[in-house]
Amino acid sequence: MLTSQEACGEELLEAVVEEIGGENAYKVVRVLLEADKEVTDEEIAEKLELQLNSVRKVLYRLYEERLASYRRTRDTKTGWFIYFWRIRPEKVKDLVLRRKREVYLKLKERFEYEKNNMLFHCGNQNCPRLTFDEAMEAEFKCPSCGERLNYQDSSESIRVLEVKLQELEEELKELEGRCEKYLLERNALKSLKA
Repeated sequence: MLTSQEACGEELLEAVVEEIGGENAYKVVRVLLEADKEVTDEEIAEKLELQLNSVRKVLYRLYEERLASYRRTRDTKTGWFIYFWRIRPEKVKDLVLRRKREVYLKLKERFEYEKNNMLFHCGNQNCPRLTFDEAMEAEFKCPSCGERLNYQDSSESIRVLEVKLQELEEELKELEGRCEKYLLERNALKSLKA
């Protein structure tokens, strides 16, 4: 997972794109970023000397994550569709924030579970921890290995989860601010070029 220390600019874009589309993804994105207009998948493949299928695979993954968009037209000579692609770097923020929020919600759920339940465990790493009700139903014997279940103090886990949740909250706030600044700078540069 990306940290908020990474700038919400080229570094973040590169990291996100490579995570989504693999090693050639950022090369594809660079072509799209450098183009003054929409670019076809064939043009990208030719410029990067990559197979058309691998370029399309990257583009479709970027599209699924809303980082790329396309316009489709029909070639009047061949009848085939031509796809004109463009990158949407402003959507990187949304994607990163969405993923960080998902992690935050999962950790929050785990925190609440740890905080609100007495947990029992046999000591075997491969066996699950059980709530008090589950342990009582199993007569305080592990349903997996048959060993005796003992109370497991969750205070350290709760403390660690609480710290991680606070860190994630701060990262989310910081990332939102950095991305807003980056987008404002990027839009200002675009308007200067126009």
